[in-house]
Amino acid sequence: MLVLVVSGGFPMALSFVSTVQALTYTKVSDYLQNAPLFKENLRSYADAPKFDLRYGSTLVEVDVLPWEIHPWEEADLATVRATSWVTLGSVINQELMHFLLTENRRMRFGAFHLGEANQVLFAESVLGGENMDLMELQTCILSVVAIADTYDDILVKRFGGQRAIDQLDLSAFSQD
Repeated sequence: MLVLVVSGGFPMALSFVSTVQALTYTKVSDYLQNAPLFKENLRSYADAPKFDLRYGSTLVEVDVLPWEIHPWEEADLATVRATSWVTLGSVINQELMHFLLTENRRMRFGAFHLGEANQVLFAESVLGGENMDLMELQTCILSVVAIADTYDDILVKRFGGQRAIDQLDLSAFSQD
């Protein structure tokens, strides 16, 4: 399905799996572009239902994804996943894995995981759709920010590597 979304006055052609994913994207886009917390440091993509936002010293990717395998037979669902790189180049060993899994048990929402290049990430998701709660979306994003900002120094000290924020090109974002 191809849906035309108007963002910031410019039409963008994005491909969506379902109308629920398209609706969720529109809601997320409208919220992020108008939220005082995020609108000044937001970047959208013309070719993917995705946003990057900088909050403090953290970069968060916000993806609007179809939820294709779920427990309901007759439902089209979408999720919004906020992800932040925590560290790059940490030593990936049994001690780090044990630490991350133990910390995951303590998390109320979200979890640590490894990216394709063995970077440590933290992500959390919320259910999208017509009834998506914008307070839950904001809490999701801010929770990812808080965890990434707290754990980057801990992980670098214990497992080496660098904080992701020190390696990312953030020149596309304005500074207040």
